[in-house]
Amino acid sequence: MKIAENIAVLPILREGMGALNLVLAWDSNSLVLVDAGLPGQADEIKAAIAAEGFGAEDLTHIIITHQDWDHIGCVNELAPPAKVVAHAEEAPYIDGRTMPIKLAARLAQYHSTPEAMRPNIDRWKNMFENNPITVAQEVTDGQVLPICGGIEIIHVPGHTPGHIAVHMQASGIIICGDAANITDGKITGSNPIHTHNMPQAEASLEKIKNRNPKGIVAYHTGFLPLC
Repeated sequence: MKIAENIAVLPILREGMGALNLVLAWDSNSLVLVDAGLPGQADEIKAAIAAEGFGAEDLTHIIITHQDWDHIGCVNELAPPAKVVAHAEEAPYIDGRTMPIKLAARLAQYHSTPEAMRPNIDRWKNMFENNPITVAQEVTDGQVLPICGGIEIIHVPGHTPGHIAVHMQASGIIICGDAANITDGKITGSNPIHTHNMPQAEASLEKIKNRNPKGIVAYHTGFLPLC
């Protein structure tokens, strides 16, 4: 679904959980994917990219908003030759140096977790231990990638420590990952159940709102035009 001249939302269905809203952006020299779905969704992501008139093999960058497995699941199936980009604080959780925060919590509670939920924990643990992701570029708050009309990195910690939002400067759209949601046509915050530091998350939501975006994309709740 095209939402601006060079931006499309790619809704990838998650069984029983609605859609994950990946974003594709492009210019004459670059093809950028923001976030990369759950493990096993590579074919759906490639098909969604093809539906916008591109090939996954032409990806130049994959920007990861944060460490959670539903954002990094297909990176290694999509990355070469694309460059993986993540915040410097988030990179260790993505590249295997440090166990992801939510994975560590789930493993600590593994034996009290319902059996039906354990396979997903096992899959995430296996991915972390056996399928590390190479982060080619670590970015920081305010850094601008000179592609697609300017892609500004906004550090919005809270949901995770190194969470980023992505400001598409040419269109004024902010891709929020899990730092924001859309509820009844309004911008709302990170889900407290899944948030590492709620006071930080609340401050980050205000940081996003204060940019007066022309639209936002929230990973789990879609696109909201604002102007």
